[in-house]
Amino acid sequence: MNKILIVLSLISATLLQGVSTANSQEIPSKIRGIIDGFLGEPAKTSPVYPDGAQTRAMNLARQAAERANGGLNNYRAETSMYGPATQSPFKDNGNSTLTFTFLGGQPTAPPTLKSVVTVSLTSDAVTLDFNGPIQLTRE
Repeated sequence: MNKILIVLSLISATLLQGVSTANSQEIPSKIRGIIDGFLGEPAKTSPVYPDGAQTRAMNLARQAAERANGGLNNYRAETSMYGPATQSPFKDNGNSTLTFTFLGGQPTAPPTLKSVVTVSLTSDAVTLDFNGPIQLTRE
């Protein structure tokens, strides 16, 4: 309750101070900055996918890499591709597809390959975008 009162006080003070000097688009961003700074970043929510669609997409991506690299006798994806789909390394492309980027290699050996696989959530489309040696990059 005290936090809410403090935030409301800060908002009021900002509005009173900024009305004469700031344009109308600066005020909301200033208020948002104050609120986020005081309360912390808002919790990020995970997208909700149709039942089983994310798990299905993860499995299809992993299986595409397994096929491309000679099957399970020759290749294993990193462990995140076998666990809960919500913890797998994916990006939602915003067009009903997910792109998984993960490492793999010989079973029981350190990973040597990187796979990037895009999977449709609404069809059977699977695209192996990249499958090759891990490349070190400077950032």
